[in-house]
Amino acid sequence: MSSWTKHADWQPLPKAINEHSPVCPICKKRSKKDVYDKYGWTTRGYKIVCNECGAEWEYTISKPQDLLFGGAFAALSRVAKITDDNSIWVLRKTSIKEAEKFLDKEINFSTWKQMVKSFCGKCGNPLAEDEK
Repeated sequence: MSSWTKHADWQPLPKAINEHSPVCPICKKRSKKDVYDKYGWTTRGYKIVCNECGAEWEYTISKPQDLLFGGAFAALSRVAKITDDNSIWVLRKTSIKEAEKFLDKEINFSTWKQMVKSFCGKCGNPLAEDEK
């Protein structure tokens, strides 16, 4: 019989997010975030809220191969980015107008590559404007 993996063991990034205060992809400010457990598509997702601009993100881990159909990424609404560590960020809510470009966007390979440039491929943290 296989043993169950603890929620925190296979979802390590939210702890790092809270400890290292990454840059919010929306407001581009390095502020602390509130992280809430078990949210979104599965009970394994996290809700992350930026204390600076109020943007609400869903964070979950998946496998990139699960998102591939016919050589292109599946059209997942509101997906904000996919990192090298197989994490997916979904923008759920924000009051900032410029953020609308992240919402309801059909994700193809070109869009995905463009979004990936805004995040660190090693740790998954959003990059500030001067870090890109």
